[in-house]
Amino acid sequence: MIRARCTLPALLAAAFALLLAAPAGAKPKPVKPPAEVEVGDAALGATALGRPSILIPVRYPIEMAGRRAKLRVQLLDGGMTLRRRTIRERLSAGGIRRPDRRDRFTYVHRFDLGPKLAKRVGGGLRVRVDARAFLDVEGDGRPELRSRDREIGLATDPAGSGQCSSLPRRQVKPGRKVVVRLPACGSERNWDFVEIPRRGKAVTRDDRLVYHPPKRFRGTETIELVGLYAGPRGASQSDFDPLAFVEFPVTVAAESGLVVRALGDSVTAGFGYYDDGSSMTIGRLLECRPAAKEFNDACSSNSLTRVSKEGKVEYAADYGLANNVSWAAQWASSHGVTDFKNFAISGSEPKNWAPGGEFHSTTEQIESEDPDYILMTMGANPLLSEMLFGVDNMGCAVEADIVGGYRECVEAAFAEVHLQENLRSLYTDLVKNTQATIFLMQYHLSVPSTALAYSATQIAMMGKLLNREIASVAAEVGSKQLQVVAPPHFDVGIDISPVFPSRYSCSRLGYKVDGPSVQSTPTQDELEVLHPLSFCEGPAGGGPPWVISGDTGIHPSAAGYAQMASQVPPPE
Repeated sequence: MIRARCTLPALLAAAFALLLAAPAGAKPKPVKPPAEVEVGDAALGATALGRPSILIPVRYPIEMAGRRAKLRVQLLDGGMTLRRRTIRERLSAGGIRRPDRRDRFTYVHRFDLGPKLAKRVGGGLRVRVDARAFLDVEGDGRPELRSRDREIGLATDPAGSGQCSSLPRRQVKPGRKVVVRLPACGSERNWDFVEIPRRGKAVTRDDRLVYHPPKRFRGTETIELVGLYAGPRGASQSDFDPLAFVEFPVTVAAESGLVVRALGDSVTAGFGYYDDGSSMTIGRLLECRPAAKEFNDACSSNSLTRVSKEGKVEYAADYGLANNVSWAAQWASSHGVTDFKNFAISGSEPKNWAPGGEFHSTTEQIESEDPDYILMTMGANPLLSEMLFGVDNMGCAVEADIVGGYRECVEAAFAEVHLQENLRSLYTDLVKNTQATIFLMQYHLSVPSTALAYSATQIAMMGKLLNREIASVAAEVGSKQLQVVAPPHFDVGIDISPVFPSRYSCSRLGYKVDGPSVQSTPTQDELEVLHPLSFCEGPAGGGPPWVISGDTGIHPSAAGYAQMASQVPPPE
């Protein structure tokens, strides 16, 4: 949504922000290479029934979260192998984080011992562990990421009392129960729930956790367990952590192995966030602004590039899935999808992806990979960004108002850039060459603090008309594959009627607005100055704004993208 020309209002605002925010000679944050897998020290623990177990902590790259991993373990006594086992688990990285800024997470595997092997523990028994991080998104044998670590150590020391084995991420069909073993820990534990699951029922029985999701629920439920210390009391009790916490994420889905692809502009790419989940600051705005052509998708959650220039796109190894920023990534992760690629490119427009466009080869690649679902936000560029920032297009704001020619002016501008024609070409191409369900996400409402020529109501009207064009073309193509999705209303905190009704008030004088503002922090500061008697700050209930500040208040934040993802229907 941000292919704006560097014209006077944008330059003035950005230059002023740069003077305030950017230190002299500041350089862009370097791109870190992907983290490597690392095996920790094996230690002795016990299962919930008191049987001996070996706990093996492994640090995995964050890109492995939710993916299946294979761990090879050998128990050695001198030169003799006592037991060899391959442990296959779907790795859990804990509860949902938006965004996820970690480069690695620790998963504690367990190796339960029978009575005979238990007697050998402490007598020189060694453990050999071979761990791999192997990320092959589509399973074609060409991994996007791989590393390996091997460790041999003595299994003689007890695990710390607070250390427990991790629970794997599991996937289950709606209405079907799932059963997992309760964690093994360094000390005896009595397990209970931190809180009762919001969806479905869960119980603990002996050494098992049983979860039964509702029949109509689709998505991921994370069950939090707390382990109370149940060992002997005495003088050494202070050495024990009284509490241990373990999270169990369960994905409820009709089927597994779905292939999901995304394309589109910066709203699909997650512009304003880097691939490690960190945010772009206002001081980086000019170096992140997409080039005039051959966009390289800089400063986007699915890209490794941090400086915009004309050139090839270098996508992140997992295409931005693990950082959990974009609405496409959040939708995929909530439904347990791992065969996911987000090919969206910040700055691109429909004609780039349609037949004859510079990115149509990528469209053809997506089609050839036979996706079950295609996710996209497309159509704002180049017009909307130019109208917000461009001096040459300010005529709509100066010469017309909402009820007197403004609509006609905007519609004429859409026609001038052939918006319907280019959208129709792209939609038709995707429908013709795939069997995929195609979710067409419409645009959210954001009011940039640098939109000097337009009122919030005019900006809201622009977005409404653009979203109408998207829905209109989809209806014209007439395929059931195309499903238009409307994001929730991003409240501005002032009266923007007649575009959106004003039924909420937080003013002592009774002024009505659309709701508590979810706009960026600088935009809210500006609106409070301009509308001191009626402005209603937010978001309601606390939490971060739904729009980022680093681009002056245009693109959704990870919290805003979560709101958008929540509107997309679950996989059938």
